[in-house]
Amino acid sequence: MDNPNTPSPEIFGNPDEMPELTGELAEKVQTVLESQINPAIASHGGVAQLVGVEGQDIYLKLGGGCQGCGMAQVTLTQGIETSLREAIPEIGNIIDATDHASGDNPYFESAKK
Repeated sequence: MDNPNTPSPEIFGNPDEMPELTGELAEKVQTVLESQINPAIASHGGVAQLVGVEGQDIYLKLGGGCQGCGMAQVTLTQGIETSLREAIPEIGNIIDATDHASGDNPYFESAKK
């Protein structure tokens, strides 16, 4: 499936490999993901990964129970995005690059199938 929210090839590289993300913004995002967000969504078997940075915009992939979950958009906008913007005011767009259609074990089944 071609996901239109995937970062450009120059940023993302091979989609089968996790890119090495460097720079101040990437480090700040990783810190918030590891210290605040992932411990919170782990209770639902979820995980959020930073997969790309373009300028001030970031690309996240949700995995585990969040991938394909019917509440993933709410988690992203009201949980993850809120936490990231509070901790990192200079952040730009937060783009969901997750292929939700391939989620194996969503915490809440999506009504859109």
